[in-house]
Amino acid sequence: MPFIQGTPLLYFLACFASVGQFLFGYDQGVLSGILVNEHWLATFNHPTETMQGFVVSIFLLGAWLTSYIAPWFMDNWGRRWTIEIGSCVFIVGGILQTVSVTLVQILFGRLIAGFGIGFLSTVVPVYMAELSRAHNRGKVTVAGMSINMFGYASSGFIDYGFTYIDGEWSWRGPLLLQCMFALILALGCFLLPESPRFLVKKGDVSRATKVLAQLYGRDESDKDVQTECQDIVNAVNYEAALGQASWKEMFTTMRRRSTISIMVQALAQLSGINIVTYYAPKMYERVLGAGRMPILMAGFTALAYFLGALVAILLVDRAGRRSLFMTGSCFMVIWLILMAVFNKYDMGLTSSILVIAFTMVYVFTFGASWACVGWLYPAEIFPLRARAKGMSLAVSSNWLCNFAVGIWTPELLVKIEWATYLFYMAFCVVAFFLVYIFFVETKGKSLEEIDEAFGDVNHAHATTDDIDHPVDLKQNDEKSPV
Repeated sequence: MPFIQGTPLLYFLACFASVGQFLFGYDQGVLSGILVNEHWLATFNHPTETMQGFVVSIFLLGAWLTSYIAPWFMDNWGRRWTIEIGSCVFIVGGILQTVSVTLVQILFGRLIAGFGIGFLSTVVPVYMAELSRAHNRGKVTVAGMSINMFGYASSGFIDYGFTYIDGEWSWRGPLLLQCMFALILALGCFLLPESPRFLVKKGDVSRATKVLAQLYGRDESDKDVQTECQDIVNAVNYEAALGQASWKEMFTTMRRRSTISIMVQALAQLSGINIVTYYAPKMYERVLGAGRMPILMAGFTALAYFLGALVAILLVDRAGRRSLFMTGSCFMVIWLILMAVFNKYDMGLTSSILVIAFTMVYVFTFGASWACVGWLYPAEIFPLRARAKGMSLAVSSNWLCNFAVGIWTPELLVKIEWATYLFYMAFCVVAFFLVYIFFVETKGKSLEEIDEAFGDVNHAHATTDDIDHPVDLKQNDEKSPV
């Protein structure tokens, strides 16, 4: 893209590639409005709460499965082609959902769409992290990931708009739109550059230098461009001496990083956010009654989620990752307790207003902390040779916990009602202490320098002796300080 250079190109690439995250956010939100759509309920013979939960969650199961396959494509075909595969698979699933007339068909369509999102959610954070530089990696990656929340916010208002259509297209229309967004990503993907780190890994240093020069907005002979390219070459050479990371190695020599990667996504999902993202209209029906108003309020709640993500863009490279995680957990404990209280005690209109208000504050807090930073963090902490598999572990943790939460939340809301919020609040308390004890700060460090935070050598500055005699990664990774 010669017409855009430097930082504008970097942000453009981050946001465009994150159309994949837009699809994830859109699909999360769009079904929440459809689940209270009378035409959808009539078409599928008013499925039970459990079946509705399964319609939501089978999408997540599909994403979980392909999150294990995505690393092979990322390491062999590249980051860009993995994005292309994910968007094309999603289109097929989206079309099947749109034309469904039976529960089996819509379940099958959501499963295939989930396959596509499994690819996209694994590759996009890695792609953005590898394009960025140390001083703005958090900001750029979080800016891209905030598109997820924008997709979620968009789905709420689109669902509301389609309620004015009387008939099946009141729910088929929102499902068809997601196919259009995926098509834009699939076509535009041909304009995206490949990750410089992947290009160096494949021996194409000249193309890697060209991409870096475009991202810097300078000539290929520029000193900073050459220095970064050489650092990447050094890191790749060092890691080549160690060999491609195996799945066994992920749980031995890189056990600490793998555990953190799994924890960060599990804790994000178990904080209770999916009570809102999947079931906000059903929640609001309890206090506002049936009709369009619950869907409209869900749209404004999604907008608060997106605004929180914008705050994270401003804070992530200033406050740091650990601070945002811990502060977010503390405030979410407070909001979840208040949401439980005002769901338990009926004070008429006052309760309704307070439930909605604290729900919006809660999703704003999550958006400003765990929502985007939780995707950035696992993409940062692994060396290049293990980055795809490390991100796969994080994403698979996300989808597995997402699937579980999607399945059990409807039943929890029916059986224990207001105590559901206290159930998720407990996980926020656990999250605070786990972050404090185990997580390292990555703010301001290059991807190669982060290895030092885990006790490894800086792969960009590895010497010939380091390559001939690699350090004991197991010892260092396990003994590294917090």
